[in-house]
Amino acid sequence: MPLHRLVVRLLGVLALSVLLAGCKKELYTGLSEQDVNEMMVALLENGVDASKDSADGGKSWKLNVDGDQLVHAMEVLRTRGLPRSKFDDLGNLFKKDGLVSTPTEERIRFIYGMSQELSSTLSKIDGVLVARVQIVLPNNDPLAQTAKPSSAAVFIKYRPSADITALIPQIKTLVMHSVEGLTYDQVSVTAVAADAVDLARSRPAAVIMPPWLVGLLAFGAMSIAAAGLFVVSRRPWTRAGAHEAGSAAPWRKRVAELAAHLRRRQRAN
Repeated sequence: MPLHRLVVRLLGVLALSVLLAGCKKELYTGLSEQDVNEMMVALLENGVDASKDSADGGKSWKLNVDGDQLVHAMEVLRTRGLPRSKFDDLGNLFKKDGLVSTPTEERIRFIYGMSQELSSTLSKIDGVLVARVQIVLPNNDPLAQTAKPSSAAVFIKYRPSADITALIPQIKTLVMHSVEGLTYDQVSVTAVAADAVDLARSRPAAVIMPPWLVGLLAFGAMSIAAAGLFVVSRRPWTRAGAHEAGSAAPWRKRVAELAAHLRRRQRAN
């Protein structure tokens, strides 16, 4: 194989390796700016090289990570409860859409909206990964002698390092005062700790090289490439890639003529 072709191929392989080493994979799309920023902070704190970009001027965002860190990134986000769940609010549920709702539909929509509002509030507590609230408002008969009490069930999944059990009384009080006719004893709270994940185990092993060694290797690679290109540029080649004897440079012919002239003068003397 001609030398110049070999050098070009080696440089192409080197460039392709560099590009593949920095290849990023799309992890999430359609994120809000707040969500993508929270996720980037969590990933960067755990050694994941993450980046964000938007294709629609900031309306939605995309989160990217290195391909070899994809599994570790998913583990980090799962332990942080990210991206956060989206909840509906009462304002959106009761928008004026021109349609007349029945009393039953209004009641169901109101109960669902209250559950969403409380779930959103509880999910903002530090250490809470998942929060869900189920509200029961019985449709009591006004003529009945006994009325069924309202009740609420709260489910919370929290980080193992968080002390959520100490906040259960405050959580029950918050839910009680948010729902009409609800008493403290009719609010149940189930708090479950998330599985402890060893993030260090899921992190891919990284080969750490000192900066001076990285610079030395880069300088050596550039020097070899430059030397190869110099040699190729100084050697004349035919179309077939073979070097022809009669295609020597003019200065080489001149040197040969001078050497022959000197030899003839020496013989004459």
